[in-house]
Amino acid sequence: MRYFISELLDIPKLQTILDNLYAVSGIPSAIIDLEGNILTGAGWQDICTKFHRVNPTTEKFCIESDKKIASGLRKHQRHVQITCPMGLTDTATPLIIEGEHLANIFTGQLFLEPPDRGRFQLQAKRFGFEEAAYLLAVDRVPIITQEKLDQNLAFIANLTELLALQGLTQLRSLEVQERLSESEERMQQIIACAREGIIVYDRGMRYQIWNRYMEQMSGYRAEQVLGKLPHEAFPMLKQAGVVERLQRVLGGEPVDSLEFEFQFPNTGRSGWCSDTMEPLKNADGEIVGAIGTIRDITLHKKTEEQLRQAQKMESVGRLAGGVAHDFNNMLTVIMGQAQLAKMRISPHHRLWPALEQIWTAAQRSSRITRQLLAFSRKEIIDPQPVNLNQLIAEAQKTLLRLIEESITLACLPGTDLWTVKMDPSQIDQVLMNLAVNARDAMPDGGVLSIQTENVHLSRKDCQHLRDAVPGDYVQLRVSDTGIGMGQEVLEHIFDPFYTTKEIGKGTGLGLATVYGIVRQNGGFIDVYSELRHGTAFKIYLPRVTDEIPAQPQKRCTEVRIGTGTVLLVEDDDMVRNVTRSYLEELGYQVIVAKTPQAGIAACAVRHNKINLVLTDVIMPGMSGKVMVHAIKETLPRVKVLFMSGYTADLVARSGVAEEGMHFIQKPFDISTLSVKIEDTFLCDD
Repeated sequence: MRYFISELLDIPKLQTILDNLYAVSGIPSAIIDLEGNILTGAGWQDICTKFHRVNPTTEKFCIESDKKIASGLRKHQRHVQITCPMGLTDTATPLIIEGEHLANIFTGQLFLEPPDRGRFQLQAKRFGFEEAAYLLAVDRVPIITQEKLDQNLAFIANLTELLALQGLTQLRSLEVQERLSESEERMQQIIACAREGIIVYDRGMRYQIWNRYMEQMSGYRAEQVLGKLPHEAFPMLKQAGVVERLQRVLGGEPVDSLEFEFQFPNTGRSGWCSDTMEPLKNADGEIVGAIGTIRDITLHKKTEEQLRQAQKMESVGRLAGGVAHDFNNMLTVIMGQAQLAKMRISPHHRLWPALEQIWTAAQRSSRITRQLLAFSRKEIIDPQPVNLNQLIAEAQKTLLRLIEESITLACLPGTDLWTVKMDPSQIDQVLMNLAVNARDAMPDGGVLSIQTENVHLSRKDCQHLRDAVPGDYVQLRVSDTGIGMGQEVLEHIFDPFYTTKEIGKGTGLGLATVYGIVRQNGGFIDVYSELRHGTAFKIYLPRVTDEIPAQPQKRCTEVRIGTGTVLLVEDDDMVRNVTRSYLEELGYQVIVAKTPQAGIAACAVRHNKINLVLTDVIMPGMSGKVMVHAIKETLPRVKVLFMSGYTADLVARSGVAEEGMHFIQKPFDISTLSVKIEDTFLCDD
């Protein structure tokens, strides 16, 4: 049995019973467990305790008697009665609870008839006892008849039955308590190990349970929270509506689950969580508290935000893709005709300012289209290994022209900067957009800082950085000392067309473009801003290894005059006309084809010595790539330059964005076209 008899019986009460029994009957008794522990005793006899049990020789007789009693009890006798070698009578009655023998009730020592004093005088001499004291002890031993002993044994038998019943009742109670304790322990383990927060409040709204999940999520141990009111421990809970919901639950009113943003002040941990509350009732159905389950949904919220951003980008992408082709074709014509007209008049001509305005407006329109495409990641790019420090150094003059004289530009390049892979023109876009944003935030002047450094992000670092994954990054930090932004503005700064500037002073695409470019290149952005304390954009671009940064190339704006014959294939009449004029101004002989079929036919004419095919990518009836494949069968060494106003995904789908193919994005000007043609001729493909 798992329990001791002392746990099952009321030992002090038993002692009282045996004391009363001894007072009435004069018969000594004791209860001793099977390990020999004396639980109770009444009327102990000196002849045993001071003489027989302390002498080594007579003690052996006592032990022999004990064995006889034990042997009899093992045979399930109701009573065992013996007379020991020293002349005293003992009895024993087993105490059995739930079928298990736990202890014995002993009666004795006693005489069943007057003792032979001569025998005990001889025993005193034989075993060395002091005779007078020994005989005095003998005189104190009670003398009872067998009949009286039997009556006493009958009483003890009834007593053992009552004790067995009491012990069984206590046993059942202990088992129930043990099961309850085990159940409570299991419940505590379940609560502790649950993969969600479990909080229990009492009727006064004070915390009673704060499980391990809550400790990990909040950074607060249970002992720091238990006994406190929610708004005492975490003031934000009142503002989030948690306290008001708890009051309603305790009042018996059902409440819906709640999602709210949290930030624990001492630990700095922040995120989103969902909170579900139900009343806690006793057996009578009375509300005695409330139980809340908390889930950390920060990752879920981040995923939702990423999906929302992706859907937004997809919508803008569809918008950009829908207008890009026609818009870029129109801009090609507007820019081309304005540029050609300027080439035919002097700067002093009265039409020169008008043509300049047309050219400038077309360029700005082109930039807006490009920003739309960059945000939606549909811009055609040429990523290459680059060193940000080199590109920033190149861009400084341009940036100085963008910002006011009252603004100081401070560049702090990191040492031994890692390589990243990006289109250099995209770095220019990022820097210019952020510089313009900083300039507008510092109307009274300030400092614009551009800083680079290598950083490694661990899994822990990424927990509070949106879109971040662990790894090595080059960090580009662009900060200003301007007016800063509030939380509401920060939540929307990367939304397309969102702007806080006056009408006509911002398109709402600058930061959206930055976001699109960074995400297109596998990076992410972290923004920190405080009202009246400025803003810092931290751009993280993934490190690339085993690639050497390309040497910065000077962007040529000079018109390169060439020679040779160019086959121009373009289905749009106005674009075809202005491009033809460009080519003729550059010194090329031009053969024009309105359709791919006409282009193939022109190449089949023997006297047409064609050096370059300049063709649109997507045309009715046949793509530019299919046409070029047919032309190459006749002119295998002819050079090819593709052009298009479509988005990157459509151009890529047409197969002309592959390695080694030459491409120019509409709209383009005459200088860009001349350089692209020269590059195509010089390339050994």
